[in-house]
Amino acid sequence: MAYGTVIAVLMEESGEDDDEEDDFFILGACTALLSREKRSRISGYVDMVVPEYNKTEFRRMFRMSPQTFDILSGYLENCPELQKEGTGGKVPVSVRTQLLLTLWYVGGLDTIIKIADRFGLSESTVILSRTRIIGAILHHLKERFICWPVNQQDVVTKFVQRNGFPGIIGALDGTHIRIKAPQLHPQSYVNRKNFHSIQLQAVCNSDMMFTHCMAGFPGKCHDARVLKNSDLWDDGLHLCQNNHIIADAAYPLRRWLLTPYRDNGHLTQEQKNYNYKHSANRVVIEMAFSLLKGRFRRLQNLETNKVETSVNVIMACCVLHNVCLAEEDEIDEFLQEEDGDDNPAPHPVFIENNGEGLIKRNAIARNLH
Repeated sequence: MAYGTVIAVLMEESGEDDDEEDDFFILGACTALLSREKRSRISGYVDMVVPEYNKTEFRRMFRMSPQTFDILSGYLENCPELQKEGTGGKVPVSVRTQLLLTLWYVGGLDTIIKIADRFGLSESTVILSRTRIIGAILHHLKERFICWPVNQQDVVTKFVQRNGFPGIIGALDGTHIRIKAPQLHPQSYVNRKNFHSIQLQAVCNSDMMFTHCMAGFPGKCHDARVLKNSDLWDDGLHLCQNNHIIADAAYPLRRWLLTPYRDNGHLTQEQKNYNYKHSANRVVIEMAFSLLKGRFRRLQNLETNKVETSVNVIMACCVLHNVCLAEEDEIDEFLQEEDGDDNPAPHPVFIENNGEGLIKRNAIARNLH
């Protein structure tokens, strides 16, 4: 059997995107075999090629501007988990290189072998560097960049300025992140579109910045069930104070969570006006998901060997999304059309309307112009 064929078989058996230490022996075998063949490695990519990129080229390659990258690198450069010594006499990989290869990973769909070739590193080093960077982002930056707004009035005012809808503190929705079939309970991850996925539930403000994120529920779960099993369900009333989150009709109506009127063919003009303005504000969370998946294309097809790894990658991308928005990084080239996976699911029978929510919704509908 040719060496290339052996490698293909090994990688197919272990998963294209090997990310666990248990699989390092397979990667080692691939490396040994490939060493006998010609590898298309780029010599001096980080030190000689990357510095020659202009701003547009850098953004296209690493999904953010050079300025945002430098700021992000500054946040991470002193993280202890990234200060690893080289082994076997090897020079340790710099934080900058670890971050660049991780951004390349989340920004595209290249295999680990291709990324290793580009950065002139072994596959195991790429995997370890990616794991360390993602761990550092979640440990040191997640709570800093994904947090509930302290000054709620500023958020409310920005939503009011859109079309006059009062009291909105955020827009809520869920999206499916495609994964390969997990070894444990794979059918639980098959969603209504008939592919394996993990659910990402998020709330964002009017600027598309995530203020609450949770990932990990299997794709088979309905959006409302995901919400009811999240801390947002327990803390929503306290977090929103007298304000509210808006969400589509797949969610239950509460005083702190306002949904549209169900269109039964007999809606009043007042109710139609409420639904129109509600929807015009709620579109911001759909745009946030579009930007997230457009900037970090790995989320369009995330193949890892463990669900836990997929969840960590998803959450790290949400943090990076907020970092880019905080630095006013350009977004137009990354916004993309949704692929239809996020169309509302049929409403489950357990969704019930809350009396206080009904009263609040009716009062808002009466006063909207």
